[in-house]
Amino acid sequence: MNKKILIVEDEFIVADDLQLTLQQAGYYVCGIAASVIEARDIIQKRKPDLILLDIHLKGKLNGIELAKELRAQNIAFVYLSANSNQQILEAAKATEPYGFLVKPFREKDLLVTIDIAFYRHEHSLEARWHKELQLQKELAAIQQTSGAWQQKMMDTAKALQAYIPFDCLAGKLKNTEGKYYNAFAFLRAGFDEYQVIGLQELSVISGEKEERISAILDDVRNEIVAAYYNGEEYKKLAATNPLKALFVKTFDYSSNLEFPLTAANGSAFSLCFFRRAEEGFTNEHVNWLFHLQQPLTAILSSIPIAQKPVAISMNYQQEKAPGASQIKGIIGSSSSLLNILDMVAQVAPVDTSVLLLGESGTGKEKIADCIHQLSPRKYHSLIKINCAALPPTLIESELFGHEKGAFTGASDKRIGKFELAEGGTIFLDEIGEMPIELQVKLLRVLQEREIERIGGRQPIKVNVRVIAATNRNLEKEMAEGRFRLDLYYRLNVFPLTLPSLRERREDIKELATHFAEKFCKKFSKAFTGISNNMLTQMEGYAWPGNIRELENIVEQSVIMNDGKSALTLRQPLFATSAINNTIYQSSPANPAIKTIDDIKRLQRQTEMDHISSVLLKTKGRIRGKDGAAELLNEKPTTLESRMAKLGIKKEDFQ
Repeated sequence: MNKKILIVEDEFIVADDLQLTLQQAGYYVCGIAASVIEARDIIQKRKPDLILLDIHLKGKLNGIELAKELRAQNIAFVYLSANSNQQILEAAKATEPYGFLVKPFREKDLLVTIDIAFYRHEHSLEARWHKELQLQKELAAIQQTSGAWQQKMMDTAKALQAYIPFDCLAGKLKNTEGKYYNAFAFLRAGFDEYQVIGLQELSVISGEKEERISAILDDVRNEIVAAYYNGEEYKKLAATNPLKALFVKTFDYSSNLEFPLTAANGSAFSLCFFRRAEEGFTNEHVNWLFHLQQPLTAILSSIPIAQKPVAISMNYQQEKAPGASQIKGIIGSSSSLLNILDMVAQVAPVDTSVLLLGESGTGKEKIADCIHQLSPRKYHSLIKINCAALPPTLIESELFGHEKGAFTGASDKRIGKFELAEGGTIFLDEIGEMPIELQVKLLRVLQEREIERIGGRQPIKVNVRVIAATNRNLEKEMAEGRFRLDLYYRLNVFPLTLPSLRERREDIKELATHFAEKFCKKFSKAFTGISNNMLTQMEGYAWPGNIRELENIVEQSVIMNDGKSALTLRQPLFATSAINNTIYQSSPANPAIKTIDDIKRLQRQTEMDHISSVLLKTKGRIRGKDGAAELLNEKPTTLESRMAKLGIKKEDFQ
């Protein structure tokens, strides 16, 4: 049966051309809609497999609004658009489309995009099915355990975390008499670490008296429908709900998801998920919970009758948090990092290609290591190759190998990296640097699971998982013709954007301590701590080089340290808030306002200090891997020009 495609396009000529092209290619066009209202009707009646969706449509609703509904219904869609502003494009990207075509487009681009969209959709459904099956098994196992109810709920929280991210999971339990509620919460402290929060703990953290919190719990209303609240919507809700207001005030949460359950004996139970992210929850998270309603209810019903009074009264001891994180080599417990680790745990067991995005120095190679080690392929090789470090003339031979005599100098047969990684994983770092002519051959590997050595006469089947990484904007690279659209969507099945160090400042102290202990051991020095001044400066610094730069600065501090006093910085770092802090300096007795000239001098000086600190770290090296230009995300020529204007000489740092 031909796959059904719905065209949602309000320009008749464009829609007619699309229909003709698709029918000639063997697809069945099940309808053409000019508005969201028409599209909804056709979707309900015809059940299309994929939708070509124009962003700008007739009527009040646009394509992005319909895309949100399609995402919730698990229907694949590809955007069609003419020129759109950045705000529209960002909103479209947030709906996670399966492809994007900019008008006017070629027939070949259309068919390739549709082919990739079906490929991605099938793999995403397979991954979702695998995840749901795994979670069902985990919850069923929890139900069968004979442990205390607190441990059952803790295990349930851990199982749900990978699929419904949260910073806190609270449980509200109503006794069978229906007189009042009591509650507990699991506060996430690390990848696999949770702090149990009961009435006493919440009182200590919030500063509210236990009697006051008990009164709030007594008055809390019974949740009867599943719903989520993000950003401003959640703030409005918290203004009328004392319990939610308490959580906002105490933990600074910005989104909430409520899911009510009823146990076999009639006890009412509600799971309340909280996140600091303003757009923390979606319809997809609610759908996950509906699919899991039966095993979750079974767990609640499995609490022995003898433990019910304990559950209601919350008279239990805080459990000790588990030990070290299950993901080795990753330091930190910030919300942005933990969300990435949750996704790593999800994607690792399946063979889906992974694309790691993010600034240089954010730890993409470490994450690739984690994915491999958590996968069934961990007993085979993880082969790493930096696409930027090899000349274009050698990279094909490096990846795919060559036969003896294939070219001048090929005196022996060479086995390529893909063959060496058989059964395991290959990590292609800096994939954005790969020559475009070689991207075609890599696409064939991903599609056909086979390679061909240079000079070879027949293809060789390979069983390899591909993890790619780049700090480039691949969408921009595609627009400028340097990266193939079809390869991008093959790799982009499961993208992970790693947070910069600026986005996880709460991890700086832990990272700095880790590196300090590492280098003290390396240089046989005693670790005597990190000075408060050094920590303050590090937590306010912009970190253009991210974790790599932090590691280098800590290493310098350890080298310069005498082993008797706390670590200090060799050279002061420029705090990102320094300008704001010095524009207006005042005291009740002596107010002082900076002039415009003062600010210009300060900006020039801070720019000089910042560039100098990076040059100090690279020992005056500007170009190449880990050079100052890369760390500052500037072209070498631009940086050299700026240095000349500021009077900075690289020789002073060599």
